[in-house]
Amino acid sequence: MNTRDSRFYYKGALPQTQLSLHHTENARLLPDRGELLYRLPHGGIGAEIGAAFGDFTGEILEKNVPRELYLIDAWDTPRYQDGLTQIKTKFRDELDNGRLHIMQGYSTVRLAEFPNGFFDWVYIDTNHSFETTWEELVISHAKVKQTGRIAGHDFCTGNVVDAVPYGVVEACTKFCKDFHWQFEYLTVESQGHFSFSLKRL
Repeated sequence: MNTRDSRFYYKGALPQTQLSLHHTENARLLPDRGELLYRLPHGGIGAEIGAAFGDFTGEILEKNVPRELYLIDAWDTPRYQDGLTQIKTKFRDELDNGRLHIMQGYSTVRLAEFPNGFFDWVYIDTNHSFETTWEELVISHAKVKQTGRIAGHDFCTGNVVDAVPYGVVEACTKFCKDFHWQFEYLTVESQGHFSFSLKRL
């Protein structure tokens, strides 16, 4: 099977979930994910799942002003190990005063270690496959407070530059239907890599 055929097979094998109106009727559009940060619960405990080089971390700290922020990432390749070094340097003060915490390891392993109902919100931005995103959503369902939010990046069909198909849309829609969540916000950046925010019905 060539690469193109494998991409078609992957997308074709993903679940196609039909949502009801109550999953979407209260959702609002936002211009970008920076604006989304103002609308996630402020002053609480959050998690950036997939922090990479910490590019979004500073924006989270500034705009959402969490009391504590947990960065969960494997940082398991030379490229991303450099990212971890950058984070430790750039956010030394936040790490020293206990506002920022580094949790190195696979998202589905480290996230599961937290107590249930621990987070006010989580933001998922890892490998964008259906399988990983689905597992992250299901674990987050338990780890986020009843009034909390599950948000994330790359709510789109894939990376058109590198021809990599994503499963984020399929995972989110199935999750909303199966676990009784609804869309609260979607962002509409012109580059097409949208963010989402979900809350319980």
